[in-house]
Amino acid sequence: MAYAIGTAANHDDLLERLVTFLSTALGPAENWEVLRYTGVTDIAASSFVVNWEPWTAFKGPYHTHANGWATAVGQHANSWLRWTLVRPLDLARLKLVGSATANQSPRDFALQWSDDGLTWTDRKAFAGITWASNETKEFAIDGLSPGPKSHWRIFVSANGGNTTSTVIVQVLLPEWQIYQDFNHARRPAAWLKAPGLTGFDPCYVNFQIYDRPTNDYYNLALTGCTGFVGAAQFDDQPGALTALAIPLWSQPIAYWLAGNGQRVILSVKIDTAYLSAYAGKMLPFGTPQQYPYPLLIGAPLPAASATRYSDSSVVLPYKGNRTTLKLRKNDGSWIQPLAWPYSKTTTFRDTAGAYPLLPVTLYDTANTYGVLDGVHFITGFGNAVENTVTIGAETHVVLQDVTRNGLGDFFTMRIG
Repeated sequence: MAYAIGTAANHDDLLERLVTFLSTALGPAENWEVLRYTGVTDIAASSFVVNWEPWTAFKGPYHTHANGWATAVGQHANSWLRWTLVRPLDLARLKLVGSATANQSPRDFALQWSDDGLTWTDRKAFAGITWASNETKEFAIDGLSPGPKSHWRIFVSANGGNTTSTVIVQVLLPEWQIYQDFNHARRPAAWLKAPGLTGFDPCYVNFQIYDRPTNDYYNLALTGCTGFVGAAQFDDQPGALTALAIPLWSQPIAYWLAGNGQRVILSVKIDTAYLSAYAGKMLPFGTPQQYPYPLLIGAPLPAASATRYSDSSVVLPYKGNRTTLKLRKNDGSWIQPLAWPYSKTTTFRDTAGAYPLLPVTLYDTANTYGVLDGVHFITGFGNAVENTVTIGAETHVVLQDVTRNGLGDFFTMRIG
């Protein structure tokens, strides 16, 4: 079991730190396998028109923007669209979707790479390309490979003669997988395999950034599934839960991470709000033969929605009867369990200055399923967020239900 406390630069960096933590910090027996980690960050352009920002050209799950990138009026020539890959690749193919106004699409352009994001070298140049309205074109990138690179851009010398704007509706970076193409031109996403506590009982968890700067939301979707198929997208994996999400922002993010071979807990502070997510197995009341795959996904949002962290609908998933907490049953269905003691109206307080931690127990009217691994209820009586509780050799940090701080609004996360 391992823990990490720190500050990420933004939501993209938080996912990078999460993936690095799970794949390297838990120890040889418990490190998670990164099945695929791909996507683009640091999207920028030489200029753009409002509602035609550069990031709208990179579409994927939860990024189905109708528009693409358009240069500012009059800046159609010698323009560029730039991105950084979360994992370096050499691009052997490029696919572009052109404008509905055909002569706004790029005629003379080059795919370029850089080692530092400052000095650019042509990977492949194209000239005299003609387009139909809304046409999709694929370009083979041949010639001597520079090797895998992180920094890429499309530099457009001229469009088809339009003097208003150059437009690229979509950029796709297809790479042939085992079964079919996979598009790397999307916001960052990670497909992970936890080994389980024995090394022979894995579980599968996926994360996907989705954001829209013009609407000021920067969120992380998460889902659990029963396997991994290389040809499948984020939440189309076997047995996948329709994704939940944790809202973030694009500024520095204080975070707490706790992970082991079967689950990860992520808690963050965004402005004055505390948000938490759980992904992986809970601790079942039963043997592995009786409950072989007790997968639990919890997050503050019940769907990958366009919801900002400050919205009043954002909640702590572990608290009572929440649509933001989903448990997989043996029959493959996902249910919304109750969570004791939050589901009861009992008021708790400290005992002579000692704060007992109560297990968060998952149940419904038919069954009691198990408890959360590393998350406990603690009373808010005389308590405060970011306090710590030490029990034996274990340290637990006290966190709260977003901005709520009533007696029943607190929980602890084991961090050491």
